[in-house]
Amino acid sequence: MPVVLAQAGQLTTQFADTAMVGRFGGEDPLPLAAVSLGSALFLIIYLGALGLALGITPVIGEHFAKGDKRRVAHLLQNSMLYCAVVGVAATGIALAARPLMWALSDVLTPQSDAADIDAVVQCAVPYFDMLIWSIVPLMIFLSFKQFLEGIGNTAIAMWIVLGCNALNVALNYVFIFGHCGVEPMGAEGAGLATLISRIVQMACIAVIVLRAERFGEYRRHFARRVTSWPPIRAILRVGYPIAFQMVLEASAFIATTILALSFGAVASSAFQITFNIANMAWMIIVAIGSASTIVVSHIYGAGDFRRLRPTISATYRMGLAWSIAMAAIFVMLRGSIPALFTDNEEVIALTGYLLIYISIYQISDGIQGLSISMLRGLQDVRIIMPIVLVSYLLLNIPIGYMLAFKCGMGPVGLVLGLLVGLTTAAVLTSLRVRSQMRRRERADSAAAAR
Repeated sequence: MPVVLAQAGQLTTQFADTAMVGRFGGEDPLPLAAVSLGSALFLIIYLGALGLALGITPVIGEHFAKGDKRRVAHLLQNSMLYCAVVGVAATGIALAARPLMWALSDVLTPQSDAADIDAVVQCAVPYFDMLIWSIVPLMIFLSFKQFLEGIGNTAIAMWIVLGCNALNVALNYVFIFGHCGVEPMGAEGAGLATLISRIVQMACIAVIVLRAERFGEYRRHFARRVTSWPPIRAILRVGYPIAFQMVLEASAFIATTILALSFGAVASSAFQITFNIANMAWMIIVAIGSASTIVVSHIYGAGDFRRLRPTISATYRMGLAWSIAMAAIFVMLRGSIPALFTDNEEVIALTGYLLIYISIYQISDGIQGLSISMLRGLQDVRIIMPIVLVSYLLLNIPIGYMLAFKCGMGPVGLVLGLLVGLTTAAVLTSLRVRSQMRRRERADSAAAAR
């Protein structure tokens, strides 16, 4: 529940960011399109860094279940340095990728009245710049958060995330619209609010983990020599396939968002709203998946695989129930939800139409997300790489492009490409989870027979 509540708080912030920038623009779709573009390029870099950090939780969870506090302490020490280095590298990549935004006008072929790509880029760059400088504090925050989740403590990160999300919304009000003597900054103001809130959440969690008495049992095992290759190698072994999967999956969504620019600011704004709404469903799936990673990693560390089948069953049931409920809500409220974000009638109409198609892939998206989370807990992550290669690179993006541009389906074709990729990933990853579960159960039966 703490993980779910933290993700729900994150949903509120994303909802508020998009809605407030949309309201700032009024009937002008340009600010929303700028946030869409800036977020798209930022996410593909950030998610690669995040995937590398997600390897921390199952590795720490395994040794926590074994009662090896010294090993957990060394993993915490090295993960702080590891995440800081990854954050610096990701910042450098983001700065190097910045000129790519200006190249979009030359790469994309405008469709119909979509001659406003330059204007979208000009508005998106300042927003993107603010997000770049938030990467390092966010990665340092994640090093502590993944440690806490690995030892089963999810409440601390929840309260920090909820508090800083509230701060982000308040700062949005000040910076986007221009209050308390501040000039209106629009999309750039949303980026500045994000930067400040991420610095605050990093400071809060660092003080708690490094100063609170309850974590003293881990700090006393800190080694004088911080850097040690074995703990970093253990994190990387689990983290790099996750990063690969997240980057490719994000690339599918980001390519869809960028390709939507070819259909103009209206289409780009509609995709930004649609994916923000879809993220409301996805973030709870992430929370359920994160909880399953923690539990499964403890099962893996303790070798108690009798608990694996009921854990997997409960995870899928919770995720499917949520996905079905959200799909129904998207369809029933497809006319009213988009109006919360913008006054532009064209954007509202196209968003409502896209929500019908987004609702179709909710189950596939949920299954593949939950399956990957459980495989992460079992540290069976290398298989994920070929699965996502086939699902997203070979199927999703090419099919979406062909349907949208060659078959004349427009924005809907891009969404149908996502449906194909997510469904393929859902089938293949769930089959892998089932195979792992049966293998562990057979091993347990053989051990009991002996």
